[in-house]
Amino acid sequence: MFESVLGIKKPTFGLDIGYRTMKLVQISGTGKRAVLRGAIEVPIAEGTLTKEGVKEKNKLAEQIIAAMSQAKPHAISAKIVSSALPESLVFTKEIDMPKMSLKELNKSIPYQATEFFPIPPDETYMDWQIVGQKDSNIEVLVVAAPKILVNALAEVVSLAGLELMGLETKPAALSRALINPQDKGSFLILDIGAKTSGLTCYDQQTIKLTSTVAIGGDNLQTDFAGSIRLLSSEILHLIKYYQNRIGKAQIINKIVLAGGGTNVEKTIDLIENLTKIKTIIGQPQVDLKGYDPRFATAIGLAVKEI
Repeated sequence: MFESVLGIKKPTFGLDIGYRTMKLVQISGTGKRAVLRGAIEVPIAEGTLTKEGVKEKNKLAEQIIAAMSQAKPHAISAKIVSSALPESLVFTKEIDMPKMSLKELNKSIPYQATEFFPIPPDETYMDWQIVGQKDSNIEVLVVAAPKILVNALAEVVSLAGLELMGLETKPAALSRALINPQDKGSFLILDIGAKTSGLTCYDQQTIKLTSTVAIGGDNLQTDFAGSIRLLSSEILHLIKYYQNRIGKAQIINKIVLAGGGTNVEKTIDLIENLTKIKTIIGQPQVDLKGYDPRFATAIGLAVKEI
């Protein structure tokens, strides 16, 4: 969509809109030469993004513009935006399909979607990828987002005088930020947000399965032990489902944490104790000083190639 000029790519920034805050990150360079251009987290109205669209589009656009100028250590200057939708607002389903060509899959999946997505295919933007093979079938991960929400977010970006490069799911951005693309290991990425947590099974260098649970940082603040027990139980349940459901699944031997809830004291130790799986705070694939797990998604968006 946006081509390089004389080998120089147009700068982009990541925009992660959460339940009550949004985070913006711009990074210059790649790998060990990556430098944080600017980053900021600012409050927004609770539940700004919904399945029905975006609340107060003009106000959100103004907040984005203001946040860009207030970012540290430098203002965000990029005009191209890479953003993501939270899993709680996206429909994700792994389905079995008989072996067929990619052309046939493209035609068949929208019809299959009518059986498991609560809104008609003509009201969603849909994407899919093959994640495995089992017996005579192929396993396909299908993702669909309400058009009304996608179009509303694109309008907000336009109102801010910016261009939307792409829109993806948060698990895609997180895996890009935290997992080495050459790593063939098997991971459970846990993104602890304010109200919900996203769980992603990442295996064989791709996302295999995602889930969302209604346990977040707010719950950790009010009932830490009980909430961690429930969260750990959900982790083990998803891993068991993944191992039994997806063909050629590897044993998940590491839980990678991200999100603001990761900063709550003793979260790592208790999850590891309850799940018996090594648990770590995910570190970005770019070398940034003073990294905070709250910014993992925004970093993954910021380093997405045009």
